[in-house]
Amino acid sequence: MRKILLALLALLVCQQAVFAQRTIETRLGYSYNDDFEFSDEWQYLSTDIYLFNGNKFTRVLNELETGRRKPKKKYGNVLEYLMITAQLKNMKVFGNDDIVYPLYNFAVEQDRNDYKTQVSDHQEVVRIIDKMPLGSANNNIDAVINAKAITNGQSDQVFNLVANQLMAISKLTTPSGAVLSLVGEFGNLLNARASRKEYKFSSTIRLYEGQDFDTRLHSVRIYVFVPNDVKKVDIKTVKLADYLQKNPNKLDRRQLEEMTGYKDYPYMVVANYKSLYKMDVLTGDEITLDLIEKRKQKIQAAYEQQLINDETYRQEKLFIEYLRSFADMKQNLNTYRLNYRNNSADINAKNLFGIVQEYKRLKGIFDARQKEFAKNSTYQNIFRKEYENILTNADLYLEGDHNLKNGKMLVNTLRELENDPKSWNTPEKREAALARLHAIELPKPEVLTASVEGEAIVRLTQKLEEQQYAEVFQKDVQRLGSTEANDETMPQRNALLEKASASKCQACREKVREVITDYNKRYDSFKLKQALKKKEELNQHAEATVFKFLKRQLCIENNLQTASATTDDALDQYISRMHEKNAELGKSIQMLDAMNKVELSEERLDKVLEYNARLQHQVQEVEKNFEVLYTLDKGLCSCDEAG
Repeated sequence: MRKILLALLALLVCQQAVFAQRTIETRLGYSYNDDFEFSDEWQYLSTDIYLFNGNKFTRVLNELETGRRKPKKKYGNVLEYLMITAQLKNMKVFGNDDIVYPLYNFAVEQDRNDYKTQVSDHQEVVRIIDKMPLGSANNNIDAVINAKAITNGQSDQVFNLVANQLMAISKLTTPSGAVLSLVGEFGNLLNARASRKEYKFSSTIRLYEGQDFDTRLHSVRIYVFVPNDVKKVDIKTVKLADYLQKNPNKLDRRQLEEMTGYKDYPYMVVANYKSLYKMDVLTGDEITLDLIEKRKQKIQAAYEQQLINDETYRQEKLFIEYLRSFADMKQNLNTYRLNYRNNSADINAKNLFGIVQEYKRLKGIFDARQKEFAKNSTYQNIFRKEYENILTNADLYLEGDHNLKNGKMLVNTLRELENDPKSWNTPEKREAALARLHAIELPKPEVLTASVEGEAIVRLTQKLEEQQYAEVFQKDVQRLGSTEANDETMPQRNALLEKASASKCQACREKVREVITDYNKRYDSFKLKQALKKKEELNQHAEATVFKFLKRQLCIENNLQTASATTDDALDQYISRMHEKNAELGKSIQMLDAMNKVELSEERLDKVLEYNARLQHQVQEVEKNFEVLYTLDKGLCSCDEAG
């Protein structure tokens, strides 16, 4: 392509001639700048042109010859063409060189002593450029409109124009499609001139086909084409200014002509629009590592082609980093969901922590961006909303189940603790914070401390628990540690245990457990002494019981023998049954005597208590067996001498 351009240049340069022309002046009749403050991210230019009063070009051409009040001069050459061009400056895509657009080229006819040209100005609007990036160093819009009346002796001027522009374009090392479309327009101009046909610019130069940009009116210029002796152009601006202020997004040709209300000479309205850079909006479900890589390549290519400015490129790269953190969170989330029911508690804890870790990073990155770019309009007007959208998606993902909800709550608690010391300055606040910090199962501290986020969890949890212990539990723990363990102090022990059980402070509960364990040992020692004393008392009572009821059992036996010797056969069965009951009493006495003589192998509280219970039960068994006999036959049990 570059070789073709250079060859065409060589042909055109050979045809250049001295440029001399009769001057059509382009008077700036009206200038309007919208009050809206365009920040740096409004970095794309669109330009519309409207040509009005085209039939008045005949007047302009004739006044070039005659003057407004002068007799017609005689020229050796006659007018042949009327050409209108626009010179655009500060166009980044053209290497910031000034580029001349051919807008119109009309053939001029001579009828007797007058010139005539047929100008079709009915076309609604011509958009010569659409969303072209402005130069980064200077974001103002600068365009110069020129009209040239070319005589039959100045035909080379069209070639001169085309040659100069092709020379400028040939300097570009990698001409874009937008540049090549302009080359095509120069070809159309030459073709129309060769056939003496009307030429109108028709190839709108676009770089962003189908992109949805926010666009609004930046400025309007009205250029009036007059002979050089017309010094003043009178355009009423009150209605026009009001119309432009109320229609910042799109102008209507008919209303524009009506509000301008100018009829004397042909004029051109140049409407410049600026467009706001818009990101590719993503939803959470769309974001994958593959999509992020494609976005990175797309942004890099746009920057290398100078389609986005330096600040936008920087913000896009930072946002891509943010998307990677979100994608990592999604990956951990998918792993957690797929394997939650099949994994061990340790693996689930690891997966949950991965989700918590990336969610906290997302929050932290957003905070950092907010602080760093608080006064950066590109971030505030374009990127901040997209960061917020990603965070909203992350929040929704963490509503999936109670573990995910608690994980989100944990992160928010951590951030609150890090940023606001007042959020944990009372026992109640610390207790609530600890409840949220311990709401999910996390990996062990040695695993957590390997990451920044995990270390923060361990550090802040430890700090809260140390303060909670010092303020809520320490005095009670120390008091119980020095208190004698007995039945009177047991309520003190129980109250401390109940308070610790209701707390989410794990370190507090552990220290309370230690002092309770020590107290329990001392209490067991106290109870053992009581049990041994009780055992001694029971042994003495059992010994007395054995002697007491052994004498009664022998007495009853004697009474039964006497009764059996004096009764008839009808009472033998009764006496036999009473013998059996008395024998049971004797056995229970023997068992009590044997049990009372047992020596314990070790003086453990549980063993002593068990022995005491059995011994006491056996004493009661002896007493019960005697009571049965006494109830059946008080006469047989009358043993006063037996005690």
